[in-house]
Amino acid sequence: MPNSGPSTFRPSGIAAFSGFPKDTVTFLRALARHNDEAWMEANRARYQAAILTPARQCVVDVGEALHAAGCRVMADPRVNGSIFRIARDRRFRPDAPPYKTHLALVWWATEGERLAQPSFYLQITGKSFELGVGLPEVPRDRLPAFRRWLTQGDHAERMMAAMQQGTAAGVEWTIRQLARPPLEFRGLEGARAQAVRYTGGWGGWTRTPHPPELFTPAFTGWLVETYRPLMPYWRVLAEGLSLTPNA
Repeated sequence: MPNSGPSTFRPSGIAAFSGFPKDTVTFLRALARHNDEAWMEANRARYQAAILTPARQCVVDVGEALHAAGCRVMADPRVNGSIFRIARDRRFRPDAPPYKTHLALVWWATEGERLAQPSFYLQITGKSFELGVGLPEVPRDRLPAFRRWLTQGDHAERMMAAMQQGTAAGVEWTIRQLARPPLEFRGLEGARAQAVRYTGGWGGWTRTPHPPELFTPAFTGWLVETYRPLMPYWRVLAEGLSLTPNA
């Protein structure tokens, strides 16, 4: 059952998060060396203890903390919910390794489907730690309404200011945008002219080595505070896209 309500939600059987064990990283490094089904089957119990159990706890605790920070997100502690599958989809790449060598978690805005909403993202590999906030690509059928929303009130100014705030905090941006405003918006100037070119964007950091907080109960608070410079950007996207139909 996903978390769409207040921060008191905790599914039965999921304990409080106390940090990832050191074996989370060790397991991912070993998986990179032994990326085959036989090794994974032999290490299934280790996968449960080092990856899946702490990931579920992390999803719930961080979801609660994001709610407390004013970001209404879905925190679904299931595989294919907030926890991305570690098994690779090989339908179109049958020769690819069977498993991804990272743990990926996501908390997304409550208005719709996971991959079509602005989200908070966390990825752990055997060597690095990555976090990000945003929506890589706004669904095409939602772009026209989102652009119209950006031309109203101070929405465009808020979006540009939120991105500038992130930049000042050292955020690394990956922004998708048109070379010029769409035809119907060609007369706009300033922040509005810039904002309507936007088709998606993601801001965040990659850190090497892993932050020491990752392995402690302090990780939840540390992660949410690290996300904080990007919360205004997430809120603008969540507000604007909540007013447009889901893909």
